Amino acid sequence: MKSFAEQKVVGGKLVSVKLEYGRKIKSIQILGDFFLHPEEALPRIEKALVGTSPRAKKDEISGKIAKVLAMNNAELIGVTPDAIAETIRMAAEAKK
Repeated sequence: MKSFAEQKVVGGKLVSVKLEYGRKIKSIQILGDFFLHPEEALPRIEKALVGTSPRAKKDEISGKIAKVLAMNNAELIGVTPDAIAETIRMAAEAKK
């Protein structure tokens, strides 16, 4: 199944998620007008989320994102791991 969701987060930044999934995430693309430094961490975050249930608890998903950020000494600016996790869950519920 393929799905998409987006939301404006506190501070006005946009986060979007394109998701392909069954019981687990098969592929994911995280987009938006937020910043990530270094940018190379984004594909690593997406790769870390493959195999995760798109309906996992928000804390589990955001924990995986935070772990990749820490391992890569990376920083999200304008969006939080929780906001990304929430958008992933929204995409899974959209069923497009």
